[in-house]
Amino acid sequence: MASVIMQGNELSDWRIELMNAQRIVEYGENNKDFKKNEQESTFFFIEQDAQVKAFGMLKPVTITLQDTAYDILGIGNIIAVQKGAGWGKTLMTDIKAYLQQHDKTGLGFCWPTVRQFYRQCGYEVFDGLSDRFRYSFAARDGRKEKLEPGLGVIHYPVGDALMEHIARTDDLIYINVPFW
Repeated sequence: MASVIMQGNELSDWRIELMNAQRIVEYGENNKDFKKNEQESTFFFIEQDAQVKAFGMLKPVTITLQDTAYDILGIGNIIAVQKGAGWGKTLMTDIKAYLQQHDKTGLGFCWPTVRQFYRQCGYEVFDGLSDRFRYSFAARDGRKEKLEPGLGVIHYPVGDALMEHIARTDDLIYINVPFW
């Protein structure tokens, strides 16, 4: 097994095609333009026998809460191509190690069906907080301002002061990217 980490500007066409196709399988659509919008993101690929088994990314994001900006890494596009074989857990372990090594906070969103998976991988998952996140440039970019209702907020490192601050307030949290 090999773990491959690369920047978005290093992605080959075949990797982009694989991610696009797998997003359609996983979500029924693909609304990402990895080549155009993810140049600054860090991508993780778990591979075995020259086949990608899982992939995901960390996207530089600034969130603003109570007029204070926080630079975080947005956890996104987490997909195990082959389910039930531990590839997703390996991926999330690699992402966790990257966050630790770079002393960064990782934050993402997940559906209720996978909350337990993220908890088993050592991440916190907060329920009831995703409705407070807003995309700052949604109207300009023709996207929804709010996230889908019912998402859990994935967070690492556990016990980070940022999430404690978010959980203590009822204020809105603004995201500086159009979509992650």
